[in-house]
Amino acid sequence: MAEKRKYTRVQKKCKSVVESMEGVTYSTINDISEGGIFISTPEPIHPGSTVDVELCLSPEERITLKGTVRWIRIKEEDNKKAGMGIQFIPTHKEIEKLKKVISR
Repeated sequence: MAEKRKYTRVQKKCKSVVESMEGVTYSTINDISEGGIFISTPEPIHPGSTVDVELCLSPEERITLKGTVRWIRIKEEDNKKAGMGIQFIPTHKEIEKLKKVISR
């Protein structure tokens, strides 16, 4: 099956905070790209929800991005963790910050 992603995903682990109208989820990211992120969580937010994602890169460095939950996985299956795929809705400034994070 052909890859549909526009951006290359990079394996990166860091803490995250996802806020939506449904509440707040604290979790860990597994991979990231300029276009989106996968967040491992047993309680994913409903697809279509708008979220604020804060990436905690270090105690001193954080980046916050807006996004939309595109898909969820409720149960772990075939070594794939439960969680949600979030597509970013970044500004130009946020894209530049994100590129720096991904290139590390």
